[in-house]
Amino acid sequence: MRRYPALLQYLLFWAITQLFYFPTRHSGFVTDFTGLLSRFEGRTAAGILDCFGFPAMQQVLNALLFTWHSVFGIAPLPWYLLQSSLHALNALLLLQLGKALSERLQLPNAHLMGWMAAFLFLLSPYASEPVTWRVAQNFLLSTAVILGTARLTLDWLDKPDPRRWVLIQGLFILGLFTFELVLIIPLLSSLLLLMLPHGSWPKWRRLSLPQFGGVGLYFMLNRLMLGSWVGHYGAEVHLKFELPVLLGNGLRYTAKHLLFARNWPHAAKQWLFEGLAQPAVALGLGGILIVLLAAGLIFRNRLSNRWRLSVIGLTGFGLALLPVLNLYFNYTLHLENDRYGYLASAFLALVLAAGLSALPRWGRLPLLLAYLGCSSYFLWQHNQFWWKSTQVYQQMLDGFDYYDAPAAYLLNLPDNFQGAPMFRDYSGEDHAFRDALKYIRQQPYNGQIYEVAQYNMTRLTDGATATVDNTGTLRVEFNQWGNWWWRRGIGMGPGYDTEVYEVDSKGHHYFLTLRQPEQGAVFLIQEGLEWKTVD
Repeated sequence: MRRYPALLQYLLFWAITQLFYFPTRHSGFVTDFTGLLSRFEGRTAAGILDCFGFPAMQQVLNALLFTWHSVFGIAPLPWYLLQSSLHALNALLLLQLGKALSERLQLPNAHLMGWMAAFLFLLSPYASEPVTWRVAQNFLLSTAVILGTARLTLDWLDKPDPRRWVLIQGLFILGLFTFELVLIIPLLSSLLLLMLPHGSWPKWRRLSLPQFGGVGLYFMLNRLMLGSWVGHYGAEVHLKFELPVLLGNGLRYTAKHLLFARNWPHAAKQWLFEGLAQPAVALGLGGILIVLLAAGLIFRNRLSNRWRLSVIGLTGFGLALLPVLNLYFNYTLHLENDRYGYLASAFLALVLAAGLSALPRWGRLPLLLAYLGCSSYFLWQHNQFWWKSTQVYQQMLDGFDYYDAPAAYLLNLPDNFQGAPMFRDYSGEDHAFRDALKYIRQQPYNGQIYEVAQYNMTRLTDGATATVDNTGTLRVEFNQWGNWWWRRGIGMGPGYDTEVYEVDSKGHHYFLTLRQPEQGAVFLIQEGLEWKTVD
């Protein structure tokens, strides 16, 4: 085994990953996963070509997802092992990248630099969502492609081998049809060519220029096949650039990952994240950071090699966030949208490792252990949220015994548990519970399901109580404080109307008035891990 150090390193990372993530092995088959299975339904492998109707050029990703589902169905262990193994692989790639960067910059303790970065990334609490949610493989795979091509680029800089060039470009092409984050590779390779020894204009033309050409062809293919230059959320979302929003979200991601600010008490993190989003703060502080970073790139030859590594890491952090900065930044709950910062956390880990390596040994180790201790604690906490949410999710499905009823009104369907998603439906068409019954429990319900209200569950004992007055109006009230009513993935607001009923929300309780009562319909209240009927 001594001849294969990378294998030993990978096995170590894999074992640590299992230690933290094993409680989540049955988790993550929620929300978009049932949507994925609905797209697969009735389709053959030919559906890979149009990504089963999903508006994005992700044929490689869909080939993997379709094949995995065709072979393993929804058996939890294969999905868990795939994603936890990919996370361990990304830690290994970061170890190799950190070590190689340090060696080329002639920094002492290059191996230590790589190890510190790898552990800081591996144990990040904000990796929990992409590792556990079974439709987040795109973030894991694209991170592997980006870190892998960066590592290969360093070797190509030292020795421009044609075979290595082909491998780099081949991975880039595969990555383009996996997930849009891979679009940053030309910028990242240009950064490495700019900041490292042996970089030159001819090498940039040979390596990065074809990649930029590939990006142009990729957008043209999007236009041809999807009718839009940008897929996924669409051009109106991805091409919306408001400088204060972009800078503010960049600062928010930095605080979130560097200071574990997502896990602060609500009042403290609200003060921080709302403050960083203020246009004056975003433009002022964000502008200063961009100017300093630009100065580091321009005057790179005057920087010490340790500062040069920090500039590479910080620029990589910014590039990794660039595709997601104009998307919604969530800080209220745990876990939600943490996948957006998964790749960026790898580059931030390089910056932290560079800073720690500058300290004397007596100060470096305590700080590293303290930081990893906090990170490990929050990671374990996040994975416990997944574990508990899965208990609720399964019990709600297994406990639904109302198949004879023509309709079921779900009065307080759990949307999430401490941020871990459960029954969430952004469409407002009441698909979440119905699809879970069909694809996860595999016992479809043929009646009509009305998801009247969702809520954010915080404890396994959370629930509500419903009473009916003499007019037939239902009053639904939480049994505890700390929750609020949800609809379409956000707060319900004052209520809403449908053709069948009207909901009037009063905050801690709401009133449900039926327009057309249906004979035999059941009204269900969730209390803890059980459904209870309302008489």
